[in-house]
Amino acid sequence: MKLYSRRRVLKMAGLVVITSAAGHLLPLPRLNAAQSLANASAQADFIQVSQWLTQQENLNSAVAHALLIALNQTQQNFMAGLTQLKALLQSQPELLQQEQLTFAASDAASEKLAQVILAGWYNGVVGKGKHALYVTYVNTLANQLVNDKLVPPSFSYGKCGSWAQQP
Repeated sequence: MKLYSRRRVLKMAGLVVITSAAGHLLPLPRLNAAQSLANASAQADFIQVSQWLTQQENLNSAVAHALLIALNQTQQNFMAGLTQLKALLQSQPELLQQEQLTFAASDAASEKLAQVILAGWYNGVVGKGKHALYVTYVNTLANQLVNDKLVPPSFSYGKCGSWAQQP
């Protein structure tokens, strides 16, 4: 059994008291609450734009949140670009009726952002090269569209995600 000196016990108790007091004094809960509110409106805009682009009404909100975080990390000025893209798609809904997504030359940045968002939803990967972020595999739209026909290459049997269901 290891014996501690009185001085060491007092140091440890003081450290615990200071750490506890610091946790109460720092405004982290308020900061986190403010960020989640800002993220809630950003996520609502992202889901709306994603629904327009993918033409899918039921998008997974957890995947949307993960894609939003990944896009914020990999795309410069993502939120400003998302706002521009949303305004463009609201003002010109006929852009979504095209067979291939092409915008005017003046909206090339919005077109590129729309392609990045679509690639994230269908491939589950955001970004390229060293900066690519892997978001999901099972929940990609590409996987869900062929889920009843194809078995993705993996070590599991059956359709994608079948291992999660109890027999």
